[in-house]
Amino acid sequence: MSSRRSRAARDTAKDIILGLAPSGQGPRPPKEGVKRSNSMDVRTRSSTASSSSKAVDLNQRSSSVIVDRRPDNSAIQNLQSQLSELQRHNKELLAAEQAARRRLEANHDVLQRQVMTTGNNGSRDVDDLRRQVMSVDGKVMAMSNDIGSLRTTLDRQLQDLIHINNEMKSRPTVDPNKIASSNQQLDNKIRDLHSNIMQLKQQLEHEKTERNREAKLFGDNIHRLQEIIRQQDRSKTDILNNLSKKGDSDKEKLTEEAKRLNEKINLITNEVTKNMTESTSRIRDEFSNKFLSLESALRSQNENLNELDRESRKKIDLMLGSQTDQIETLNKMIQVDRAKQKDRFQKVNEALAALEHHLELGNKKMDKIMNAEIQSRKLHEKGLLSKMQEIEEKINNYMGGMSRSIEDVISGKGTGKMPALDIDALRREMEAIAADKNKLSMEGLLKLEEKMTRVQTGLYHDKRDLAQKMVNMEENEHTNKLKAQMIKLDSVQDELERTQERIRDKVEKQIPQDLNELSAKADNLKHQLNARIDKEEEERYLAIKELQEAFQRLQMKQHQMPDDAILRRDVDECKMAIRKLAESVTTVKNVLDQKITEESRQRKQDFDKLSNGK
Repeated sequence: MSSRRSRAARDTAKDIILGLAPSGQGPRPPKEGVKRSNSMDVRTRSSTASSSSKAVDLNQRSSSVIVDRRPDNSAIQNLQSQLSELQRHNKELLAAEQAARRRLEANHDVLQRQVMTTGNNGSRDVDDLRRQVMSVDGKVMAMSNDIGSLRTTLDRQLQDLIHINNEMKSRPTVDPNKIASSNQQLDNKIRDLHSNIMQLKQQLEHEKTERNREAKLFGDNIHRLQEIIRQQDRSKTDILNNLSKKGDSDKEKLTEEAKRLNEKINLITNEVTKNMTESTSRIRDEFSNKFLSLESALRSQNENLNELDRESRKKIDLMLGSQTDQIETLNKMIQVDRAKQKDRFQKVNEALAALEHHLELGNKKMDKIMNAEIQSRKLHEKGLLSKMQEIEEKINNYMGGMSRSIEDVISGKGTGKMPALDIDALRREMEAIAADKNKLSMEGLLKLEEKMTRVQTGLYHDKRDLAQKMVNMEENEHTNKLKAQMIKLDSVQDELERTQERIRDKVEKQIPQDLNELSAKADNLKHQLNARIDKEEEERYLAIKELQEAFQRLQMKQHQMPDDAILRRDVDECKMAIRKLAESVTTVKNVLDQKITEESRQRKQDFDKLSNGK
């Protein structure tokens, strides 16, 4: 059986496709003997080396996904890179699985073609098919081992990721919100990675079951093919027996032909050896001549280089000597310059000390001048305030005298004595206060303006009270004198208003120097608005009161004359006027309140801006 198998025909294409050792009978060896090339061993080593290189490559791929321990601040980047690496590795595994499936399908097609061609030529034997089946089984087992190693690698990487997550959770907390957000992001990414890994495991399990099913089907097909091959083997045995009988007769002819071919090969070998020896000796002589010439050239070049080296050393020594002399001279010059600069710096320091002393004296002198200026300004402000206080006292005394005179006239005890008030002197004093050229501080101006406002308000109220008292007085000489004095009070009030306006213009034109002055100015504006509102509200109230009194008088007249239609119409008109007046007062009050609120908000915003700017 083995002798017949050794004489079987060789199928080189099949051996190359399947990566097997050469099959069939090789060339007949000569009688003298020829060195046999261990092609089968070489092919086996190449196949094992390729399989081992594939295994090493797969192991390297699986080991390249090991978790890289990095600092905690780059854990998320490491997890992202590992996830991308796992995705890339998954793609490579899918590509390798598709390539393996294509190879298995190609092997299956080759086996089917072999089975189909076995019945025609009878040149296939069972051992070749068994080797093919064993090689396919080995590849399937290697792929299963690779999948198992990949699964263990993925499990190890998952455990490393969970360990990293636990370490990051157990770290000391510095910023709880930040760490909680980062831990939540890390948990989400780990869950995504775990879901991807579990999905990959499910795909691998599904692929494993599919491959086991395909391997089972493939084994069934191989078993069926083996049965067919056994049948073909029996028929092939009969054919080989017949062929062996015929081959024995042709064996002697083949032996003689081989002997003749071996003799011819020996002659050709001897001739080729002779030619190779002659060419080798000739080439050796040429190389020896070239080597000698090259050696002499190198020797001369070395001598030239040595001479150049000596000359360059001499030049360098000379240059170093000259450079040393120059450096010494430069050091001496630098020391001389350093001494000069030291003297110069000492003089400059003395001049700076004298300048600082002079500036200190100047600052002290300026402080004295500024303090004197501030004191003089404060004294001037006190003088103006005292003048305003005197004016207020004069006006209050005058108003008190007027009130007493009116009370005397009303009670019938009037003596005709009226209080005296020098209106011209009062006007001159107020004009002098308003036309004062000296620069006052913001605080002084505000105090002066507030004082003047208080004087004007008091004069207004006193004048109104006096006017109300004089309403029911009878016309006589004392009454006329009192009215003349009231007219003088009108001129005094007008002069006070003009003076206050001029002081207010100064307050508005003067720019605050700090936040305190700005706050005081804002309070003054608010006080002015409140005073205007109070004045307007009081005037409206008095007008309403007068209308009510007039209405009451009309009602009394209406009771006296009930049939008078004109009076009824007048009463209705008065009611409408009172209602409209009340509505207008309410509207004006609301508008003024809104303006005050807006002005306060604007002042507050300006104050905040200035505070932020400083």
